[in-house]
Amino acid sequence: MRQRARWPIAVLALGAGACAVDTITREAPKTASGLPIAPFEIFEECAQLAPGDRLDYRFEAQRPVIFQIYYMDGLTFIAPVSRDDVTEYSGVFNPPYQRRYCLRWEAGAQGAIIAYRIRLLPGPPR
Repeated sequence: MRQRARWPIAVLALGAGACAVDTITREAPKTASGLPIAPFEIFEECAQLAPGDRLDYRFEAQRPVIFQIYYMDGLTFIAPVSRDDVTEYSGVFNPPYQRRYCLRWEAGAQGAIIAYRIRLLPGPPR
């Protein structure tokens, strides 16, 4: 019984660690071309953002993906941007809170190949 109680905690810890490093910086755009995502797998790019910052993003996928921009509030997953079954999408995200935000692509049964460009546009000096 005790092992069953620990299992969900282990799964949450594994999921939270999927994007352990902030990979998007102000110094240069983050780009990828021909990036494979295995069937039912997730790929993420993350950054620490504050109100006033802007995250300019665009991507294309060869097969439909689930795309989200999310942050964690404790153990709660909050996705202010969420699109299902898209092969392209773009926008400028303005974070409402100072948090670590991640762009997340989830592939379906056939996997996916994506290309993206992400730019972090700074807000006023903090």
